[in-house]
Amino acid sequence: MAGLGERPGRRPSRPAAPRFTGRFPAGLLNGADVVVVDVETTGWLADAAGITEIGAVRLADGQLVAEFSALVNPLMPIPPNITTLTGITDEMVSDAPTIDQVLPRFIEFAAGAVIVAHNAPFDLGFLTAACASCGIPWPPHAVIDTALLARLVLRPGEVTDHKLTTLAEHFGTATGPCHRALADAKATAGVLGCLLALVAQTGRGDGKKTGPDDAGQDGTGPAGASRVAVIERPPSRYDGAAAGARAQRLQEAVMVTAIVLIKCDVARIPETAEAIAQITEVSEVYSVTGEFDLVAMVRVRGHDQLGDVIPGLLNRVPGVTHTETHIAFRTYSRHDLDAAFSIGYPGAGS
Repeated sequence: MAGLGERPGRRPSRPAAPRFTGRFPAGLLNGADVVVVDVETTGWLADAAGITEIGAVRLADGQLVAEFSALVNPLMPIPPNITTLTGITDEMVSDAPTIDQVLPRFIEFAAGAVIVAHNAPFDLGFLTAACASCGIPWPPHAVIDTALLARLVLRPGEVTDHKLTTLAEHFGTATGPCHRALADAKATAGVLGCLLALVAQTGRGDGKKTGPDDAGQDGTGPAGASRVAVIERPPSRYDGAAAGARAQRLQEAVMVTAIVLIKCDVARIPETAEAIAQITEVSEVYSVTGEFDLVAMVRVRGHDQLGDVIPGLLNRVPGVTHTETHIAFRTYSRHDLDAAFSIGYPGAGS
């Protein structure tokens, strides 16, 4: 039955996505400078591939104040499929500086800023690995992952996925992503501005509008706490596109947690992790080294639901070739499981 004010057979129109006005909403980043970065690489794994391009924009109060763009000679051939994807050829980087020459310039460019990237663990995984291989210290930065932030802010079904191309099209960013570092950084900056505007306008940060009883006066959440997804730890290579945001939506007091070890097509790790992260019952996805490629945390209300989620959904994700499931009986994390699930913390458990 159509609701009041609706014509039968017609879906109600969806409110237009906010547009970035060129200024961050007051209070969300407390006046911090932001550097939005993107890297192009010869492959997916930071310990086996090299950086071919770094692009970044520096924003002050949402205003563009500087740009950074540099091709990088990776000292290895660029695979044909990567050239097809990015348009970057061996000839283009043959006379470019090597990463040990480019990194100090980028670090100086980003000094004192909050770092923003889309699927930040991928970009920062390459940057920090490059620093380690060059003996260059990576300075500490707060990090915002716009892929994670989009999962927190946008309602289920509002976008088909959380890829940069999809979000840029959804928000109508001025620059569209094209797998070139500077353009993708500009697109990410536009997505960030729109997501922050949405948080400011609607109080969204957990997939639903915040009511007056649980929002601060600035609309950022309880007691005015910011809902922006900031990562204060060193990133892994992917962290499954930072899918841990979903853990905050699982508020049941009693849950069954399964640790799923996943083997997959190495060439498809990022997209496989992204697809696994879309499964509602998956709270976190991590990339790992060793026999397995990914680890997923599955949380359900009862053991009987594991069959629906793991064989029924996770095992059917394209790129997954084998899984092993282990039930977690106790956490040794110092953090609330409703916010995150961690393994291997030393000390007394809960």
